[in-house]
Amino acid sequence: HSKSAMLRFTSLIPLIAAAVIGQAASAQEADETAGSGLDVIVVTAQKREQNIQNVPVAVSVTTGKDLERLQVSNVESLQYSTPSLVVAGSDPTRQRFGIRGISDQSRNAGFDNRIGVYVDGVWVGRSAASNQAALDVASIEILRGPQGTLFGKNTVAGAINIITAKPEFGSSGYLEAEYGNYDNRRLKGMLNFAALDKVAMRVSGMYRKRDGFVQNTFNALDYDNRDEYGLRGQLLFEQGDTSFYIAADTAQFKGRATAGGVRIDATPYQIEINEEQNVKIGYDGLSAQVDHEFGNGGTLTSITGFRTSRYDAESDEDFSQLNYATTKPIFEETSHLSQEIRYASDETGRFDYVVGLFYLEQDIEGAGAATAFAPAINPLAPAVFVGVSQGATVKSQSYAAFVHTNFDITDRLELTAGARINKEDKSVDFSITDTSGLFTNGALKDTRSSSDFSPTFSLNYDVTDDVMGYARYSRAYKSGGWNTDFVASVKDIAFEDESVDAFELGLKSLLFDRRLRLNLSAYISKHSDFQVFSFSQLSTGGTALRATNAGKVTSKGFEIEADIQPVDWLNLFANYGYNDAKFDSFANGGGAGVDFDGNRPAEAPKHNLNLGIAADFDLGFANLMIQGDYNYRSSFFSNPDNLPVNLNSSLEQANVRAGLDFGKVSVFGWMRNAFDVETQIYNGRSFLGIARGKYNDPQTYGVTLKIKFGE
Repeated sequence: HSKSAMLRFTSLIPLIAAAVIGQAASAQEADETAGSGLDVIVVTAQKREQNIQNVPVAVSVTTGKDLERLQVSNVESLQYSTPSLVVAGSDPTRQRFGIRGISDQSRNAGFDNRIGVYVDGVWVGRSAASNQAALDVASIEILRGPQGTLFGKNTVAGAINIITAKPEFGSSGYLEAEYGNYDNRRLKGMLNFAALDKVAMRVSGMYRKRDGFVQNTFNALDYDNRDEYGLRGQLLFEQGDTSFYIAADTAQFKGRATAGGVRIDATPYQIEINEEQNVKIGYDGLSAQVDHEFGNGGTLTSITGFRTSRYDAESDEDFSQLNYATTKPIFEETSHLSQEIRYASDETGRFDYVVGLFYLEQDIEGAGAATAFAPAINPLAPAVFVGVSQGATVKSQSYAAFVHTNFDITDRLELTAGARINKEDKSVDFSITDTSGLFTNGALKDTRSSSDFSPTFSLNYDVTDDVMGYARYSRAYKSGGWNTDFVASVKDIAFEDESVDAFELGLKSLLFDRRLRLNLSAYISKHSDFQVFSFSQLSTGGTALRATNAGKVTSKGFEIEADIQPVDWLNLFANYGYNDAKFDSFANGGGAGVDFDGNRPAEAPKHNLNLGIAADFDLGFANLMIQGDYNYRSSFFSNPDNLPVNLNSSLEQANVRAGLDFGKVSVFGWMRNAFDVETQIYNGRSFLGIARGKYNDPQTYGVTLKIKFGE
């Protein structure tokens, strides 16, 4: 059925294109500078500012206005408004990010995540830092599919590009306060001012505290609570044709997390454990960007970034009030220095290009320990506590050179071509000590070196000034490493590089005098030596952690994005993603002789649907604004074994928001999960083989007051 669905969609593309072309031809003379119609969305997906409709890449953009309308608080929230994006998992330190059925996490020091998250062009690194807060953000771009040429290694599934609001030459600011159920309190603010004619500064910050959704009946503590803050400072200095931009940010999250979820046979939103599961995440960044525009229209850009991240966590592994098993402490500290320098030519001619160099140096230190009452593992064992501890240091250096070009073959036909050469050197120092009998004892010091060539080609045809179709090929790779975790054997913890070849057809259109933005894409990607991190059942009844190259994976599907403005006061939004991902070959995926061929990868739902409506009525004294959206995501597995215990239920929920905007002051009431739908959204097994799960957030509601000042 999935194959026929894909074929049906691709066969419809010419028919859809014909209909679009016919309509666009009649509207070609429309004045794009008119006050009505959809706004132009500018993206930097190709390392320069461009209209999203002219970029031959499947990219979704959530503007600052949309972030506020949808109440997006962090990257995780974007999955409810973006096709083919999934953020899953019960542990906030190592959430799993997936695009188009391809996902994973940087669970340990030797395993990297597949999706690159960037803040103002600087890679943020690990999973613990990937769920960035949406603090004073201008827009967030989600590039779907491999982005190996311009974004480099470990972007085999896509890239998330966060663009912050930059300092402006004027005085402005706002203060926002929010209160809701579960004693949710949030304070957020921004101050922008110009110190001199050529110097502008901007400071923004937020603080949030909220009680938890899950109650611990053992000690009356609430879990899944939040206590977090974020700060960012920015400085912009312009001197002639040169601009200097410096930014620094810091953020921290802490709380009691249901890191492993709850027992699936327990009461929803209720646990009974004797160990606290405290989690603390922090990340910091410092970056400097210099742009110089030459007389020929070309721009030289240098971006230097230094970022750190860290987390500490602990969990109760027996999911009971008994002192049987705990995992603590678990921590990771990482730091990296990156440098990119690139030159972007002028775009006025038939040929333009971006060429650059990139360097990354990263250090990661991680460790974990677990303790268990021996009879909980083996009823015949003596009544003593046993345990395991592991630690690793992984260092890496990456070098890359890249080029990206556009050539106008005719006035309407364009060829896009690019390539990136990557080289990476890694080293590991790992040791593990075990007295439980579940794991092993040993140590490993090892090095590895890899290189890759990642090209991109695209033919883009402007059917009219408002309709563009493209056919794209891209390649990317994910570097190999080591599974520095609770493992059953040290000798086989290394895994090799993964590569992907992807093909995509797309159509971008702006129709009906800019009243409808309709973008379509169909894709198929072929992954070789696909890296899989999984929980493997042991004969003892416990669980071990495996990382291996699974052979081949194919992911295929299509996406539809539509924004409609039938009248000036009304906007309708819709996007849908269909994905069919499976292992073409995964020999011995479940152990010797147990193949996973034909299984679906983890975090790969087939369907993802988002619908929204926003109305803005001018009442004279204020604007009445009403917003509603509906989200649906089909079921998916959390482990490649595809066992029922690892099947996560489908999720659907509705959100509403309404209020008055008086210009300088606005007040809104809101409700998320308005119908209080209760769904088990992430299931799996613990180390002791206990079935566990996580529920979606229950109904939340509150009111937000915002006061603007200055220009």
